[in-house]
Amino acid sequence: MKALLIAAALASGAAAAPRAMNDIQVVGSHNSFKAQIPAAVMQRLRAIDPASANGLAYYHLPLSRQLDAGVRQLEIDIFADPDGGRYVNPAGEALAEAAGERTGFARAAMAAPGYKVFHIPDVDYLSGCVTLLRCLKEVDDWSRAHPRHLPIMITINAADTPSSRPGISSPLPLDNPALLDALDAEITAALSGKRLIRPDEVRGTAATLRDAVRTTGWPSLKAARGRIYILFDVRTAVSEAYRQGHPSLAGRAMFGWYPDTQPESAIQIVQDPLVDGARIRQWVKQGLIVRTRTDANTEEARHHDLRKARAAMESGAQAVSTDYYPGAPDPDRLGFRITLPGGEMARCNPVRVPRGCRLKP
Repeated sequence: MKALLIAAALASGAAAAPRAMNDIQVVGSHNSFKAQIPAAVMQRLRAIDPASANGLAYYHLPLSRQLDAGVRQLEIDIFADPDGGRYVNPAGEALAEAAGERTGFARAAMAAPGYKVFHIPDVDYLSGCVTLLRCLKEVDDWSRAHPRHLPIMITINAADTPSSRPGISSPLPLDNPALLDALDAEITAALSGKRLIRPDEVRGTAATLRDAVRTTGWPSLKAARGRIYILFDVRTAVSEAYRQGHPSLAGRAMFGWYPDTQPESAIQIVQDPLVDGARIRQWVKQGLIVRTRTDANTEEARHHDLRKARAAMESGAQAVSTDYYPGAPDPDRLGFRITLPGGEMARCNPVRVPRGCRLKP
């Protein structure tokens, strides 16, 4: 009888929901906003730099359709444009127009003040949601329509230094307190009230954010369902400016990417799980959230190479990001698709919940 009770208890524990929002693993998308590059621009790219052109030969479904497909981590690239019009005349659009292509370029939205969303100025300049406010509104609308969804992680990336390539417009540098405050304001305007899981909530009464995720931990999965959290992925000078006057990111809208020893460290980004799988596993065990990649620049897709994908999943990284989730456009007909084992898009974290559990997406 005692053996039966123990077995029943173990079965019950395996079926229980994960305790915290970092006890899951989900499939995410990389450059989630990215639209298809116009044919005329791609033709020019292939003539100049075929390898780079291949690396840009992917694009995505609208954000809401990605979420419908089970994607629970998104990436948005931003460019500051406080006065509006900075990116209203991209060189690539002139090429497309000369070739007679209708790209749907949203010139009016690009003329208005506010953060813009696209990949590379003048080249990969088309976006599925054009502005940060539009992108966040699309996610928020979907979230409100699906109130019990797993927490959605959004990575906001900013390439805010001049390109070494000729003909590429230079972005505004973001190590500017006014621009960072404006960024937080756009985020909190789009994701109001309790929609956003913020550093203050996670830190609680702990001395630092770093201490909190290693001791009291992240909010429960139940409390995090139907909500969104954001990681700011930027160069060091911008990260420093973002936490200036905000120790442990007090009052800030986003988490940051800081070295493991820093008081603001709660989320890490690892580009190659084949190289850093052991480090990811260690961080995950300690309570951090980690985002990593299963493929990059279409390389793995062109060779049907799943080694990085397997390493990403086995590492326990909570978000494994791909350009090839089920249903993603496949312009070069590569036939490459990434899911978690069993075709799932979310599961209990294999490192934090090794016995598994039942998880509603």
